[in-house]
Amino acid sequence: MLKEYSVSDILSLPSQHIPYFVGTFEDTEDADVEWPHRHDFYSLVWFTQGSGFYVIDMQEYEIIPNRMFLVSPKQIHNWDYSQNSEGYVLICDSTLALELNLNEIASCLDIADNKSSIENIFIHLLTETKCNDSLTNGNIKAGILYLYSILQRISKENQVVKPDVDKTISKLKQTIFEDFHRTKIEEYADKIGVSVKNLNDICKAHTGVSVKQYILDLKVIEAKRLLIYTSNNINEIAFSLGFKDSSYFSRIFRKRTSLSPYDFLKKYRKHK
Repeated sequence: MLKEYSVSDILSLPSQHIPYFVGTFEDTEDADVEWPHRHDFYSLVWFTQGSGFYVIDMQEYEIIPNRMFLVSPKQIHNWDYSQNSEGYVLICDSTLALELNLNEIASCLDIADNKSSIENIFIHLLTETKCNDSLTNGNIKAGILYLYSILQRISKENQVVKPDVDKTISKLKQTIFEDFHRTKIEEYADKIGVSVKNLNDICKAHTGVSVKQYILDLKVIEAKRLLIYTSNNINEIAFSLGFKDSSYFSRIFRKRTSLSPYDFLKKYRKHK
């Protein structure tokens, strides 16, 4: 299975809880981690210079100047960047993100038109980290909140904004990720503390699909990750995701990807 890292893991300070980190890309030491991997936090990387590629949940993006990448908890990502790459890095742990009510935005944003204002925010954040006094935490939280509000506006203007995620849907998603082996909607509803009907109504309102479809969609996304990044066979993957019948798993997978699990595996895992 893929490794999942915390902020303290990335900063090589495993004994400490670190709610945030801000720095320049070129001065931030590369962590000793496995690639690809997952985070349990929110990360933002803005490339002001450089080239390469960034893969987030199997979607590949080109690294170009003034392009920003935002990765949410649990998303699988990988990258390869040029030695001359420069920019800024911001990391925010899930607890702080919840406190600030940060919304998921988009995985990739081009921010050239807003470069000056965003750079000013990062300069402010970096200055505050150096102050390290009684006002630092409050000022950094305010800066992060302001930065995300600017990015939310850019996303909206470019029509790439993700819809606000209802708290119940966030809990549902977290519950699914905690145990993909669950199969009954009642189990998820009980875990979250709502009725099946309310859960279904909320899911339809915020995702446009039923709870059953939403669960299957997330399981298919996880299946793609397992097919590419593990050596498990199709039957093992189907069972780990709660499918007792691998043929049913294959039908669901094909319906959502237009490929059978075998064809998907053959197409992507051969590059490992």
